[in-house]
Amino acid sequence: MAPRRYWANLPADLVAEIARCLPCVADRVGAARACRAWLQGVLMDPCPLQLPWLLLPYQSAAALPPGGTRTASFFCFLCNRTHSVAVPDETGGARFFGAYPGGWLFLAYGQSRRHGLVNLRTQGSLDLPYEAFTLGGSESQHPVFIRAAVLSAPPDPLEGCIAAAIVTDLTPEYLLGPMHITLWRMGSRLASCLFQFDAEDVIYHDGAFHFLSHGGDLLICSPEFQDEEPLERLHVRRKIRAMPGGYVLNAGAHYLVECRGELLMVVRVQTHQEVTSEFKVFRITQEQTPDDDDAHDVWTVLPALDGRMLFVGRGCSGSYDTADFPGFQEGVYFLDDGNFHAAPMTRDGDGPPQYSCSNNGLWSGPPDHVRCWFPEQHPSTYSSPVWFLH
Repeated sequence: MAPRRYWANLPADLVAEIARCLPCVADRVGAARACRAWLQGVLMDPCPLQLPWLLLPYQSAAALPPGGTRTASFFCFLCNRTHSVAVPDETGGARFFGAYPGGWLFLAYGQSRRHGLVNLRTQGSLDLPYEAFTLGGSESQHPVFIRAAVLSAPPDPLEGCIAAAIVTDLTPEYLLGPMHITLWRMGSRLASCLFQFDAEDVIYHDGAFHFLSHGGDLLICSPEFQDEEPLERLHVRRKIRAMPGGYVLNAGAHYLVECRGELLMVVRVQTHQEVTSEFKVFRITQEQTPDDDDAHDVWTVLPALDGRMLFVGRGCSGSYDTADFPGFQEGVYFLDDGNFHAAPMTRDGDGPPQYSCSNNGLWSGPPDHVRCWFPEQHPSTYSSPVWFLH
């Protein structure tokens, strides 16, 4: 009888070769947990680039029994399946409104209160200003609804990390009020409510925060802070009014995404409120009119995606190249984050909000080339899906 062979006895270089066939980080972690020999073999092969995971609203947001573990479903594009991963218990029922690389997610533990930043990898968490905003030099306390938020740098350590958000004031009746842009230094108790701007998305690009309006206006600004005080000065470098050529009236959403060193605007076309038919991608170019000597920045249609994979979501967009992910399609990968100016961004009527969760997928070119994932997902009462950035 031939001697029994054990997986633990495989040479480390052979284990490393097996790991190269596992592009998904979750599969590699599972292999590394098999035994010490497999851990050493997996570590010999550097983990490849990862695509974002799609974090779906939890199946159950109810309180856990003593000793229970909350899990969430993450769809992985690399292995085309869903992973069930343990997440902090307090995230149950939280509304997600942005993400940052390294496992960070912006969330509100209530629709308009207890805003925070949590790391699903390390289980760490940070508080955001709750209801304290400065306007006109005085502090005011009132409920707000943060629609999207981004960071200027990793929040650990906090030094030098600034956050920017799109905020809607809520009236005592919890109706939508005016839209503001607001910035604060991470770790500060106060956020500075600056001024009204009808922003749809925000991104940190080229050393400044960029806010995009529904009409294509782009506001680029840099904040200044003094010691522990709230925002002292805001430098607005430029504000452009540039309606893009080929702009569509039935745009359901607008996103900003950094790709290959430049800033792109992605417009989601929805022939009906809940049906995505195509996307249009624009870049900033300079145009000079015959009767004007100065060139102006304008949005122009990107002629071709040219291998770009654009993952769009408010406060959590990112770009990747098909050259780094053989077998994947260029296109716009989207999630069901809904119309920015419509219910259920806040509670509408007496019942709970109903966030649609089934309009997630890939647009790969001409109109109607849209492929959706998870069409069976039921509406969520607390959050839309969000990208999880490794």
